[in-house]
Formats: sequence, C-alpha cells, structure tokens
Amino acid sequence: MKTKSVYFLVLLVSVCLFVSCVEADKQDKVSTTDLRCRGIVNPEGVDEAVFSWKIQADENNVVQSAWEIEIASSRKELEKGVSIWNSGKIESEQQLNIRPEGAKLKNGMLYWWHVRIWDKDGKMTAWSKPASFSIALNTSDWKSQWITSTWTQKESPMPYFRKVFTTKEERKKVQRAVVYFCGLGCGDLYLNGKLVDKTRLLDPAQTNYDQYALYSTFDVTSELKKGENCLGVILGEGWYGQGKVWGGGMKYGNPLFRLQMDIFYEDDSKQTIGSDTSWQWYPSPVQSANLYAGEVYDATKKVKGWAEAETQLDGWKNAVQASGIIPPHLYPQLMEPIRLKEDIKAVKMWKDPSGKYIYDFGVNIAGVPQITVNQPKGTRLKMRMGEIVREDGSIEYNTTGVFATGVAQTDEYVCAGTGKEIWTPRFTYHGYRYLELSGAATEPELDWIKTIIVHTDVTRRGYFECADSQINKLHELAVRTMLSNTHGLPTDCPHRERCGWLGDAHTVAPFENYNFDLNNFWMKYMADISSTSSVFLENTLHQMLYNTQFYFADKPSGIPFMISPGRRLCGVASPDWGTAVVQLPWYTYLYFGNEEPLQKYYKEMKQWVNHVESLSLSDTLPTKHIVPYGLGDWCPPEGKIDCPIALSSTAFHYLDASIVAKVAAILGHNDDAGFYNDLKDKIASAFVNEFYDKDNKTFGSQTANVMALDFGLVPAGDERAVSDAIVKNMKEKYNDFMHVGIFGLGRIGQALSRFGNGKAAWDMFTKTGENSFAYMWTDADATSLWEILPVNEKSKKVCLGGSSLNHPMQGGYDTWFYEDIAGIRPDASGPGFKVIRFEPTMATFLPWAKASIETPYGKAESDWTNKDNKFVWKIMLPPNTTGSVALPNGKDITVNKLSFDETTYPVIEIKGETTLYRFPSGTYVIEII
Repeated sequence: MKTKSVYFLVLLVSVCLFVSCVEADKQDKVSTTDLRCRGIVNPEGVDEAVFSWKIQADENNVVQSAWEIEIASSRKELEKGVSIWNSGKIESEQQLNIRPEGAKLKNGMLYWWHVRIWDKDGKMTAWSKPASFSIALNTSDWKSQWITSTWTQKESPMPYFRKVFTTKEERKKVQRAVVYFCGLGCGDLYLNGKLVDKTRLLDPAQTNYDQYALYSTFDVTSELKKGENCLGVILGEGWYGQGKVWGGGMKYGNPLFRLQMDIFYEDDSKQTIGSDTSWQWYPSPVQSANLYAGEVYDATKKVKGWAEAETQLDGWKNAVQASGIIPPHLYPQLMEPIRLKEDIKAVKMWKDPSGKYIYDFGVNIAGVPQITVNQPKGTRLKMRMGEIVREDGSIEYNTTGVFATGVAQTDEYVCAGTGKEIWTPRFTYHGYRYLELSGAATEPELDWIKTIIVHTDVTRRGYFECADSQINKLHELAVRTMLSNTHGLPTDCPHRERCGWLGDAHTVAPFENYNFDLNNFWMKYMADISSTSSVFLENTLHQMLYNTQFYFADKPSGIPFMISPGRRLCGVASPDWGTAVVQLPWYTYLYFGNEEPLQKYYKEMKQWVNHVESLSLSDTLPTKHIVPYGLGDWCPPEGKIDCPIALSSTAFHYLDASIVAKVAAILGHNDDAGFYNDLKDKIASAFVNEFYDKDNKTFGSQTANVMALDFGLVPAGDERAVSDAIVKNMKEKYNDFMHVGIFGLGRIGQALSRFGNGKAAWDMFTKTGENSFAYMWTDADATSLWEILPVNEKSKKVCLGGSSLNHPMQGGYDTWFYEDIAGIRPDASGPGFKVIRFEPTMATFLPWAKASIETPYGKAESDWTNKDNKFVWKIMLPPNTTGSVALPNGKDITVNKLSFDETTYPVIEIKGETTLYRFPSGTYVIEII
C-alpha cells in the first residue's frame, strides 16, 4: 500500500513538472521585448510616460489579447514585486502609446517598469526585462537662472563658463546625478574636463525661442567625483544668435544658457546646482560661430583645464543674468539630437590655379571637416566648402547660395603649435563635396582632412534593394539627400537656406517614413508649425502665385506660414504648402500608429481646410471650390511647370478635406465627418468639371493625371485611360520620360504601375542617356538630389545657374520602390503597420526585390524572386499584426509548402486579376506557378 502511494505521488509530481515545462515552453515562445517610453529606450527626461513594446514569437498567428504593466521606484523594488502603479490585466490588443492613467509620477525621478501579455488563447507570458524612464522638469521646476557673459563687441568670442561645486558624498552616497541643460543657440556641456556627450552637437534643436526652447537631460552619475567637481559650458550662436545672414531681424539675442544639476543621495536627500551669477566666464578659443558662415577657432587661446575643479584661473568674471528675449517655457527634447556620424576620407586632392588645395570627398553631404595637422604656432588654416568645381579645378560657390547669404561656408583654425592637433568645428555645419584649404606652412597631405557627416541621429528602420543597379542608385541618393537635410527639422538644403519649408516637408514625409523612425522628429516639427502659426497679423504678406506674386490680408491665429520654425517666414502659406498642417499629422498616424497629433492638431487641421475653402469661394473664378493660389508643381525638369496651379492646389484641398473627414470619424466627431465628407464631394465634382477632358480622358499634364489618380479624383472606370494619358504625354512630349515636379515625382510610379502601365514605369526609371535619371550621375556627376534634377543638359544648366545641389524634396519616388517594387506599405485600417499591405506591382520586370521595415510592432518584410516562371515570395508580419496580401487569380499557389486554402486566409477584396487575402502574423513562403 505504501509502495502504491509513493508511486502515485511520483506520478503526480511528474505530471505537474511536465505541465510546468509545457507552460514554460509556451512562455519562452512568446515574450515582450524592446520596451520604450515615448518611443525611446530607457529615456532620461520625458514629458510624460507613454509606453510601447514589441512581441517576440517563434510561431505564427500570435495575437495579444491583454496586457499588464507595473511601475516601481527602483529596479530592486520592481523585481521584488513592489510597485507604485499596476494597471491590472487590461483586455486589449493595444501595445503602442499606452499611458499609465492615474499613476502619480514625480518630475525628475527615475522609474522602472515591465510588462507582460496574454495571447489569443489566454496564455500569459513572463514579465519582460525591466526598463527605465525619468520624468522631465516642467518650466516651474527650474530653480536656476538664464545667464550669459558680457558682450562688448559685435562679434565677441564665444564664452567659456564654469562652476566648481562640492558633493555631499563624504557623508552620503550618490544614487543618481542628472543635468538638465539648454544652451542657446547651442551649447556643449562639460563635467570635470570632459565633454559629456562627444558626438552630440548643435544642441538643442531650433524652435521659436520667443515661445519656448528645448532642453536635454544627461545622466552624469558615473562622471561625478567625491568632493570638488566642475561643470563647464561653451556656447555657440546657433539659431538664437544668428544675425549675419537674412538680416539682423533673424537674431533673438546673444548666446545664453540655463542649467540645473540634481544630485540624488541614497538617504533620499537632493542637492541642486543651478546656473546663476556665481558662475564664471572667460573668452573661449571659439572666436566666432555662425551656422551659415562657419566657425573660427584659435587654439592659442585655449585655456588648459578650464573645466576642471583643481585648476586655478585668473581674470575670469562673474556671469550676468540674461535679459531680452528669454524663452518663457522649457520643454524636454524627445527627438534624437544632432550628432557627428560616420567619417568620409578624401578621395582626391589637387592644387587650383590660385595655389589653394582642393579636397574631393566623393559625395555631396552635410557635415563638418576634421583636421589632423602638425603646424607651427599661429598657422591659420582656412577651409571653404562648396558642391562643385570649375573647369580649372577651383571651387564654385554659387550653388551654396553666396549670392543670397552673402557668405561662403568657411571654417578657420589657428594652430597652437604643440604637435599633433585634431580639430572639428562644433557650432556649425556645411553642405559640400569639395573643400578648399589655404594657409598651411607646409605642403598639405590627403589625410590631413576628413569629413564627418552631421545629421539628427534618426534610427534607420527601412531597407530596400532590388536586382536593378539604377533603381538602387536612386534609392541611395534619396536617403543620402534626406540625411543631409535632417537637422532638428526637415530642411530644404544644408547650406543657403536651411529652412523648414512646409511644402518640402509634406512632400518628403512618406518616403522618409519608410526609411527612418521619425515619429518624435515629426512631433517636434508639428509643434514648430503650430507655434509659428499661433500669431495674428494685420495686413501681412500672403503667397499668391509661383513665389513671385503676393497679396496682403490679415492672418488669423492658427494659419501657418511658408516656413517653420524661426523668423524667416516668407509669407503666409499657400494652399499647396500649408497642406502640411493636415498631411503631417495624418502621416504620423499612418506610418507610426500615433493618434496624438490627430487629437492635438485637429482644430488647426479643420481651420486650414476652412481657410482654403474661403479662398476658393471668395475668388472671381466662375467655378467654386477651385483653389486659385499656390506655388505649383515645384522644380520640374528645366524649371517649366506644366500642371496648372489651380489644379494642383484644388487637388490638395480635396486631399485635406478627405483626411479631416477620416480624422473626425476616428476621433468620434461624427457631425464634422459628415460635413467634410460632403465638402470633399463638392470639391471633387468641381475639380472634374473644371479640369477633366472627358473625351481624351486626361487632366492635361503628367502631374495633373498623377495627382488625380493618387487622390481618387478620376471618374470611376476611367483610371486606366488616365494612366494611359500619362504614357502618351511622356512619349509625345518628353522622349518617353517624366516631366513632373515634386508633387508628381512621388506619385508617378504608382499612377503607372497600379493601373496597367508597369512597363512604362519600369522603362522610365531605368532609362539611360539624355532625359533619364541615369543622366544625373553619368553626365552631371550628381551624388545627391539637385533642386532641379539634372535629367538632361538643359536641366543641368538651369540648376547650375544657382540652384542647390542637395534638395530632398525630389526624393518622393522612393516611396514607390517600397510600395510597388518590393510590395510593402501600411494600411489605414490598421495604422502604424498594424495592418500591412503586401502588393508588388512590378514583379514581372525584374528577377528579385526585397524590403524590410522595423515597424512599431516589429520587423515586416517582403522578399521575392521571379525566375523560371516561378514566383517565390517570403513575407514576414510581426506578432499582433495582420497582412492584406495580394495574390493572382487562377494560379497554383502554396503557402509554407501547403496548398493555398481560402478558409485559412479569408478574402478581403477582389480587384481585377488579383485578390487580397487576410494573413495572420508570422513568416510565410508563398510559391506561385
């Protein structure tokens, strides 16, 4: 009897152990990872806690059915299960943008959190690995002052600042030390003689300083010493102090800063060191630092040990409290900082006729030079940068806008003569390929100078490649040009203007969103637009036509300018530029699953549509709802715009009304949704009546037909005919090539390949010789996208006449590479790639293509080959997403080696020769014969 009891006990324990192993194995197969707060891994200083995570799974069809989050005041407390907030089990698929409602989080404090989820079968995962975040300071939490130096000259050297302080660590142990820092226009932070972040520069990003500025948060716990420490700051003009270019009205004031250091001790006490008039200042080696004109650094004036506590210094003066235009609000910078990125070595060097040495870095970029020299004391090295060289080998500076700015991009370095010296400017950046060096005491060498690329440190999330080298080259140029114009805002060019033009921004947003994680970047820029728009002005300049004709009227608060942020505004926005107010919130929602901008800017989106509608109703045009004003389809080949401005502006008006109607429905504003749906129908009717040639099935030009197809303005059933009209126009007028500006270029591929003209699209993008994209690099030696693309000799000459050679607005075509060649895009029914559409339209024209996107849910991928009449397609959908997959009708199809079954993959939509099917998350290999 006893033996039987022991037997059954052993059996019971074995069963329990087996069940536990099965459950543990299930937990191991599904887990939560990549925890983020405000889209950042372990951020310091966020405005609020907004959580997201990804799900890792080794199996298909994983759906999150519920989640639970715990927040604790320390990692140890979290691991012990002692939380300050617990959500409880929340039944929801949501894994993005979750706010801990009711959590009492203190500003400046560090918190730890983790998450676990339940799958569709109710199985619970283990807790994730812990992640951390800290809440930023509000404006009222700052206990420090804005301080500056004494400015006695028009161009005084930039100042050093320092503050020696003593920690209480002799009696108490430091738990955490954090510095909050805002240097305007830009500043470098030092602690105990070291730059706190060596690769970070031009920080913080530009804003409208009369309304607010951004600050950065640094955890400096590891750099703190027992006893005496020293904080140091060097300032540059940045955008706050820039008054050399575009007139003195651009300048807000002389450089200034605000800093607060909070030291937390293990006994829960806190020590605060803030900027005040007890800080000391002294002229630094940075003799001048202008974003456009460049930086001058005199190494003979460098003060050794200036940011070290033990250094005894004479002649330093007390800082003064800043006055003038002081930002009334400070907000944490959530967007990635501008950083020094990869190095580029010079590929050639030669001497020009004047005896100056020219360095060629091979590609046109945005960056700064880094010099490594050994020269006598006082040697003054002068470097000037440009995009092209003349026939005699000297640099031509006109494309960098010297005729407009009055300055050439110039950096100067005065050698200390102490042996090997390495220097990189930190308070400017330039757009260039070529560098001219003069002033050396000995003959320069090729390795004296390299270029360091500079841009906002946005995370790469998309990758595209295909079998055609020309397509890949175009993709490379688009990405390079985009990065050259990402410096705290989407700029038009990296040298002459460096402005955030709204028309450029809405044009580039889709293709840039495929390639980079820009959620926080766009959130910052939308705030720029909103704050710039907030002023009311009487009888101010409005854009009318082509950026050359204007009118004057009152500007209501909420209506945008052409440019944001800053003081160079160029008038109230035209309908085709101001549409960014509507498009950018929508794109941020569509590509990143972020509903916040829809909620935040809904009123301004409505106001913009109403404003443009009022323009159409008050004009003298006989047809109402037609918008007469705008700049038009900017910068087509040769600079000649074919598409009527009224057509493109009205098309954008329709798009805006359509988006606002969708947003109203999403936000539950049903009356608004009805109103704007009715308005868009009226605009569509007026558009067709005014511009459509029903007999010839065309709106008249390539861009006109492209926009009509993309926005859904073509009369039902005429779509293929309108696409055919694009092909006809290309053939009869433009040597089988495109003639579109920035509004058409981002849409022409789709307008062809999605409506039966894939062959024409392929021939256009792969064409060589005169009138081709290839002409840009074979004949114009372009390594970036020019303001007017040099697709033929005439366009090349027009652009070289003074236009920029680094303009990302021309990169919109890259969207088509992801969506139609690789066949991957977001679906509005599940924003942020919650629903992913897989639909390549170009698979018959090349043997393979692939693209991947690191979506907010995880990696999505489309990778196909087409060989020997067999199409093999690998698609990947991250957990908790679904796919809308286009498959041909009447073909033999297998999925993961099994015959295709519509009961497993339900039909979503039947469209012509293909059908869209719903696929659950996972990895699939689809074979089509």
